[in-house]
Amino acid sequence: MKVSGQVDTFSKIEHQRLYPRLTDPNFLVLRSRRIIFQNWISNIGGSSLRILDVGGRYQPYRRLFGNRVGRYIACDLARTELVDVIASGESLPFASNTFDIIIATQVFDYFPQPRKAAEEIYAALKPGGVLLMSVASVAPRFADQELWRFTRGGIRATFSQFRSVEVAAEASSLGGFFRTTNIWLHSFTHRSFLRKLYEVTICPCLNSAGWALERAGLSRDDQFAPNYSVFAVK
Repeated sequence: MKVSGQVDTFSKIEHQRLYPRLTDPNFLVLRSRRIIFQNWISNIGGSSLRILDVGGRYQPYRRLFGNRVGRYIACDLARTELVDVIASGESLPFASNTFDIIIATQVFDYFPQPRKAAEEIYAALKPGGVLLMSVASVAPRFADQELWRFTRGGIRATFSQFRSVEVAAEASSLGGFFRTTNIWLHSFTHRSFLRKLYEVTICPCLNSAGWALERAGLSRDDQFAPNYSVFAVK
């Protein structure tokens, strides 16, 4: 019964990250990441793909591959019902040239040696294999264990051994303003009733405004982009 409840919780978190509601302060970046990943995945050839999810305790992007998954392995430092291997991205226990795709969303912020993790992922990918990842850029500290924030230049330097690296801002500076403001205000609503009130009043208004401005394409500037998605090819 406990296992079933845990899986249900993970399934709920997976759905919330893939299809965030307007009441979620992270709506702008999560929605954008799903669309970016969908476009990239649609351009990846092959079926029966071997996929590794680094930090894959929730696996929100697994379903984007549909029936093209041959084998899906999740590794994480935390053991859950969805994790297959307990390991760090800085020391992956897999043979070289094993995976077609490696997913690493919001985990490079935590690695003491992100360059080492990039080397481990590079080695584990097959030639022509793809890394799909996301990292924070302009964002508050969400956990004390976080160590880094990344710029476009920092991303390219970290993954310089890859044949090609495409970096996409998950929101422009305009969207970043609304997302950062939302996160900042949300952090002050410590009491549950205030948080619920905020999430159904101010939060969706800020998300809607940010979403409208992003769709209007008023700015391409990403100096204050809150997050980046990355498509790197070995």
